[in-house]
Amino acid sequence: QGVAWFSKSNLLGTALPHHFNASMHACKMLTARWLPSLLALFHLAAAASSSTCSSELNGAKSPNLLQKHVTDALPQKEHGLSNAVDSTDAMPSLLLRPSLQSGQPEEVTFAISVKKWYGVDFAGGTFDVDAVITLQWFDARATRLLPANSTSTSLATDKARAQLWLPDIAFTTAAHNAYEKISSSVLIASNGTVTKVERAYVTLKQGYQTADFPFDSQDVSMMLASTTYMRDELELVPVTDDSMWGAKPEIFDNSVWDLVNSSMKAIIDDDNMLRKSRGVLTLRVRREHTTYMASIFIPSVMLLAMTWTSSWLPLGPPFAMPRIAMNAFGLLCQVSVSAMANGLVPATGKTSWLTSYLELCIELQFSVMLLSVMIISIEQIKD
Repeated sequence: QGVAWFSKSNLLGTALPHHFNASMHACKMLTARWLPSLLALFHLAAAASSSTCSSELNGAKSPNLLQKHVTDALPQKEHGLSNAVDSTDAMPSLLLRPSLQSGQPEEVTFAISVKKWYGVDFAGGTFDVDAVITLQWFDARATRLLPANSTSTSLATDKARAQLWLPDIAFTTAAHNAYEKISSSVLIASNGTVTKVERAYVTLKQGYQTADFPFDSQDVSMMLASTTYMRDELELVPVTDDSMWGAKPEIFDNSVWDLVNSSMKAIIDDDNMLRKSRGVLTLRVRREHTTYMASIFIPSVMLLAMTWTSSWLPLGPPFAMPRIAMNAFGLLCQVSVSAMANGLVPATGKTSWLTSYLELCIELQFSVMLLSVMIISIEQIKD
């Protein structure tokens, strides 16, 4: 009213700017729009405070009216999202094994195929292979990951591990830091079958029989097991298709080993609290001994014969030195051959017949050398 009276005065009525009248009109409009809302908000706050105080006095909790009013004002879309999250949490997680609720072990079919054979480190107790591991199991939940109108899909193993359950199966006899993954993928079929195929270059530990070296045959084993689950949770079963496992004889063409036969089976390994279901592929290989004939046997026989022929030299003084030199050189060379042969045999293995043979050669040569020195000494005494 004061502003209206002031605007009607003759002193300043004609000097009042036009934008001042417009500002006053806007203030009136804002006041008329927000004042009822502010009064309603104060009313709700007073009611909520009164309800809280009464609930504290009565020892019981009651819903906050202001919070309820704000919650009811939320868009229905947000409520729908919350319900979707709750329903997702209620569903069984795809990261848990499929038969967890039924209490039955998971049955995983396995196959091991050797693509390349890189040989045996006999002294180190290892062998190197390029192997393909195939695992297959059933998980009906995995079909949720299939695209629309698709009968199957492939995922990288690292990506699949974050979306569905994997059995965590690996070689249990691999050497430390000796597993190099080449490729790995997971195939999901529309019938719920999940297949994992992984190819890797791996160095595996193996104990060898040394008694028959180098005319020996060895059993090299590749053993699989779950790194997480015991046998009451996961059971390995060999694949029935013979073409999916084993090794082809031609991969041994450039090796000193020949393939004799192969076998694959599942075993139960119980050791106190460690109870595992393991899958084993065993290759029986036979060593080609021709290399050792040229590097060990022929040189050892020649050195032994050279030592014996020294006895045919005359006993005169001019031949005394050649006689002793032939014996000494032959003995030292035989010791070198024996050291080379011993380096080919694992230090933890039993004594091989080859080691015994070379020791006998050294003993014979040493005896011949002593005999030659004795004969020369007797001949000098006679003179």
